[in-house]
Amino acid sequence: MPRRTDLARRAELARAAFEVLRVRGMQTSMRELADALGIKRPTLYFYFPDLGAVFETVLEQLYQALTEAVLARVATQSHPIDRIRAVIEGVLAFHRERPQLIAGLFQLWALGGRDLSIVLERERRGVLAAREAMIAELRAGIARKEVRPCAPERVVDLVLAFVQGAVVHHVIGIGAPSAAASDAPDPTIDELAQRVLEPLRVQRRRKRARS
Repeated sequence: MPRRTDLARRAELARAAFEVLRVRGMQTSMRELADALGIKRPTLYFYFPDLGAVFETVLEQLYQALTEAVLARVATQSHPIDRIRAVIEGVLAFHRERPQLIAGLFQLWALGGRDLSIVLERERRGVLAAREAMIAELRAGIARKEVRPCAPERVVDLVLAFVQGAVVHHVIGIGAPSAAASDAPDPTIDELAQRVLEPLRVQRRRKRARS
């Protein structure tokens, strides 16, 4: 009877293997990786037939952890504008807390020889899901008269372009706060909010107190 894969153990080994490869370099062999992890080579091959499988597992963990981190921030907000800003802050904070993650994943992908189109398609599906969710937030806000009439698709596309550009800046080291300052106010997010998001917020008029 085939041995069943322990998914928790596989995830743990993938995280450890990623760190080994990031530090030692992508030329590390499977034998050397097994030695660094303190396991036998057949055990490593049972969980990962090659380094590309390590990449795929780490990538899956990345998407899951990113989604959970962003949703946790969004859940604390009620207004559509604040919820969209929480998405922006959540994505950027996630990557700033993991300064080597994206670069290491690209290195590991290159070594594993995986088809880039597969990775890009997975990313595309994730972005489209987030896009539709934010568009729905704005439409619902307009219907409730919390958000001024606008073109939700254009607003969300602008927000996504900002987020993706900010992540690229983070990877190449342009204007990105240090990991220790991941929760520090980001002036670029503040500027986007003031120029694009806040003008869409409907300000409720205060009722006059009766004498």
